Amino acid sequence: MRYRLHEHPAFPGLLSKEDLFLLVERGSLARGDLCADTVTGRDHTVGDVIGEMREARARAGARIDRPMFREIRADDPGEVEEELPGDDEAEEEGLLDPEVYTPAGELILHRSHPSWLGAGKALFLVMLLWITTGMLMRVEPDYAPLSAMLGMGVLVAVWVARATRVYLVTEERVEVVWGILGKSSKEVRICDIRSIDVYESGLKGLLGLGTVDFSSAANAGIEVQFRDIRGAHAVKELVRQLQRGTGRSEGGGL
Repeated sequence: MRYRLHEHPAFPGLLSKEDLFLLVERGSLARGDLCADTVTGRDHTVGDVIGEMREARARAGARIDRPMFREIRADDPGEVEEELPGDDEAEEEGLLDPEVYTPAGELILHRSHPSWLGAGKALFLVMLLWITTGMLMRVEPDYAPLSAMLGMGVLVAVWVARATRVYLVTEERVEVVWGILGKSSKEVRICDIRSIDVYESGLKGLLGLGTVDFSSAANAGIEVQFRDIRGAHAVKELVRQLQRGTGRSEGGGL
């Protein structure tokens, strides 16, 4: 989404949220200045638009490779429109890599799926069915294809269940996304997380698999769960580092 400033002849072009943030940081704009978005035409204050943005976000890496000193040119408004495509335009031009950024433009710091080893019972059933297939080939060959197809069906079901469940950690939130035809998701913001529990036990623990539970003060139960992933403690430490960074950023602004 892009925005147009009211009564600012120095910046008559369309600006992205990052551009507004940079102008406020440089002192060229005040948070109380008004701007209108190009989608609904509604007026917003600059502070409302950039309210959730932090200084650390600007250092996370530019989505568009361009020199910082050319991002805003008050003396050449045409260059702003040419050099700074909005989020929608950047996505259409392939500048937002879905493997690196979420559709909202947040940097993805961790992406994973449940491990194959987490479906141990199903994989054990597949092995038994294929062993049965080998035995039937010698005794009753007519039934062997049925056993083999059942084994393949269970294997495909495990693959689909694993591939359609994604665990994400971004700069702003932890999220689990699942679904085939329709996507569902649950998330909790990094700043709202109050407890992170890691469980590694039994055979799965020996294989390096663990479960990470994220909870916030808003609910008594688990809000987001990363089940059967590798490096569970590393994910916990990543989120704690993000929380410490958020705390320093918020504390520095007081």
